Amino acid sequence: MSKPKLLEISNLKLHFPTDEGDVRALESVSFSIQEGEIFGLVGESASGKSVTSLTTIGLSTGVIDSGSIKFEGEELLEASEERMREFRGNDISMIFQEPMTALNPLYTVERQIHEVMILHEKLPPTKSTPVERLYRTLRSGVSRITNRISNFFRGKFNFSGNDVLILFSILSLFWLISNHVIFSIFFISFLIISWILSSLNTLDPNHVDVIVDRLRDVRIPNPTAVAKMYPHELSGGMRQRVMIAMMMACEPRLLIADEPTTALDVTIQSQIVELMKDLRNRKGTSILLITHDIGLVAEMCDRVGVMYAGSIVEQGTIEQILNSPRMPYTIGLMHSIPSIGEEKDSLPIIPGQVPDPLNPPSGCKFHPRCPFADSKCISDIPESIDIGNEHYVGCHHLDKTENFDEVQLAFDNLVQHLHSSGVDTLG
Repeated sequence: MSKPKLLEISNLKLHFPTDEGDVRALESVSFSIQEGEIFGLVGESASGKSVTSLTTIGLSTGVIDSGSIKFEGEELLEASEERMREFRGNDISMIFQEPMTALNPLYTVERQIHEVMILHEKLPPTKSTPVERLYRTLRSGVSRITNRISNFFRGKFNFSGNDVLILFSILSLFWLISNHVIFSIFFISFLIISWILSSLNTLDPNHVDVIVDRLRDVRIPNPTAVAKMYPHELSGGMRQRVMIAMMMACEPRLLIADEPTTALDVTIQSQIVELMKDLRNRKGTSILLITHDIGLVAEMCDRVGVMYAGSIVEQGTIEQILNSPRMPYTIGLMHSIPSIGEEKDSLPIIPGQVPDPLNPPSGCKFHPRCPFADSKCISDIPESIDIGNEHYVGCHHLDKTENFDEVQLAFDNLVQHLHSSGVDTLG
């Protein structure tokens, strides 16, 4: 018995209006994700993967022509902006491709996670009142100053950069008081008010404990110290973990991961993958994984959708896609993966490039690069059909794609023919 569908996208079409014409970003995208399932969306760059994810959470700037996006049966395309804000974070969260651009450089890690959790009311009651937090912060600040002074008179000269800056500020303030009394009064008042407001904004200990626990969930070493750090103080892998902690802080039902391991070294990639799988196993979170890394898909996903030029051209279980692909584009992708121990003069390729979305080809979008293309491919868009066990393929030549080796040979022959004709196979 199959699990209930958490997310269901049907016949989604979207375009971006430009001065040169409409950019057709999505053409009839359809797939679903079950509860607790990891679904992979793969394909070349500019195939529509990220646009699909942004449209799902209501952040795309494109114009939706038609289609449906349902989350637990509720239509998201008809939801108000207020309702979508409730969905984002509470039910659906997204890990963006580059954490350094997604995290705010002006706030600490704990402050950013706190903002997400307090917005969605996921924090426990405060342990102390604002007045108590003010008193504690001011007392801490005064204590640091008195400790520095007492250490100085004891002969312990362990000044830091901050101490030098404070000393310079005190000397500057003394000079201002001596020469500009009125300005100094306003300046000192401003500093005192700023200090008090900053103290009132101090996080409650109960909230800090919860945030540290969230960082500990994503296996960040020394989470108490990391919570006080800024994004630029962390490595790429640590920032990615912070992003995952932030997105998982409200325990969403669906996590969208857009290229979560891009620009990370192999060791960190493996850790992030294991972390996401562990979150799925412990929390039951469904994951939409967007990537062009077939190896990552093979390691993580239960089912896969292969995108090309804004459409899903093949969809099935990970075993069906990896072991018995039927769409020529999918077979070309599998054929292009290097194998360990296999010596080749050059890697196999799919000739040409993804078509220009401003001027897409007619019929099947893959026909300019396909070794089996004929007049029917040029004139008619293939319908996605179930060839068995919910293995969906959109191709006019399924009778020619049963043998994986024969399709590989057809691609190789096409590349050789283009080379001999003087055509640039890379487009």
